[in-house]
Amino acid sequence: MTASQADAPARAKRLRNPAFWRGLLPDAIRAGLVGMVIGALFFGLFCLANRASLGRDVATARAHIAQAFASGALQDQDYLDGNTDIGRHQYNDCLILRLAVDQRASPAQLTVSPLVQVPVPPRGECQTVHGFINGEPPVGTVFYHRYVHGHAMLARYLLPVLSVAAIRNLYHTVLTLLVLAGIVTGLIALGRGRRPVQGLFWLIVFLAVSRWFGLETYGQSLGHGPADIVLIGYLLFLAVVGTTWGIGRRAALISAALFGALTICFEFLTGGIPLGLAAVIGGLPFAWSSRAEARGPVFPLAPLIGFCASIATVMLLKIALVLKVFGLASMREDALQLKMRMGMDATRGETRDLGLALMAKKLAKGINGLAPGMHVMAGAIVAIALLAGLWGARHLLRSADPVVRQRTLALLASNAAILLMLTGFWQHTMIHAWFMERTLVWTIATGFALFALACRDRAYRVPPGAGCDR
Repeated sequence: MTASQADAPARAKRLRNPAFWRGLLPDAIRAGLVGMVIGALFFGLFCLANRASLGRDVATARAHIAQAFASGALQDQDYLDGNTDIGRHQYNDCLILRLAVDQRASPAQLTVSPLVQVPVPPRGECQTVHGFINGEPPVGTVFYHRYVHGHAMLARYLLPVLSVAAIRNLYHTVLTLLVLAGIVTGLIALGRGRRPVQGLFWLIVFLAVSRWFGLETYGQSLGHGPADIVLIGYLLFLAVVGTTWGIGRRAALISAALFGALTICFEFLTGGIPLGLAAVIGGLPFAWSSRAEARGPVFPLAPLIGFCASIATVMLLKIALVLKVFGLASMREDALQLKMRMGMDATRGETRDLGLALMAKKLAKGINGLAPGMHVMAGAIVAIALLAGLWGARHLLRSADPVVRQRTLALLASNAAILLMLTGFWQHTMIHAWFMERTLVWTIATGFALFALACRDRAYRVPPGAGCDR
């Protein structure tokens, strides 16, 4: 009998106690307040750091961008399908570099939002930036209010001391080391036999990330790289604490709120928020300490509230600063963009065709983001993971161990959170399926994890000496 099975009667009694459920509302309010405080503190520190990044040897930064165009590290093409050297998403790289070095406005304005130059067809983003670096006068003064722009701030610090190629190599190397550390963490936990369920889960998660997250084409990206580092760094944190001493309820709440602030800081609508939700909902149940498990439900409600409250606080403070510095009219375009991304305005955007045929085509082609050049393999792995995960979940939900059942429900809910986010912004998901479908790495990881955990559960139920055919 496992420890969680032994505690099952006491846990069931506690869940039937009305006082326990009445205490959930104050806990939820407290979690929201913690998330708001951490989000506000983080945003204040970010604004200070963003202000300090301005004016840092802009001439050298521009020279490094010019050198990148001359060497081919940056090209005039916005998209390089399948490129594993300099990355696929050149549009975002060029955009972020422009945001970093175009400092024609006042420090107060640039602390709130960077300047952006909308390309004039037929020129693309990289051609526009190339011209700007070569001395072409910019057209107008347009501020980019839609994001917090942690990528641009980071580029301002790195560009004066590193070339574009070196920054990409830095991002890619950090991601590689984080993933390898996660794999080793899972192997050590399994080898030692301490918290083997957690070790097995995190090993499968990091093995899935190593192959099915498109790191070869997005890990070096100035836009995707920092966001991926935040996500995988948090997953590694959960893996380390989950396979050793475990994490308590208070530490889980604080870390989730901080993770939310970091997520929105580098979020460029590339999948950071849906994957962040999935990491909190599905990952934390495999990181609880034994004491935290005994204190309440496995589902991480308070950390989830803290994560969301932190993100909301940062965004609301960003909007408040934009309104104060630039006025009410400045938010009109951003509101229209939000409406478009949710598929509520078919007259705007990259395409006006929002039909099912185009959606199916975009989603089918987008699966390539998981593993460049391997459409069939990527699609098949997703399908197999879904089937295996459903089989595993069906078995685990019949377990006598309440913790096993709750973990299973949390993993299913984590995938539902991704689906909800992707369908909520379905126009954006459809148009940008070629990188938004990278979020399916969590579905792959959790599908195979559920299958493996179910097989492990079945093996432990087989009576000794029953034979291999049982």
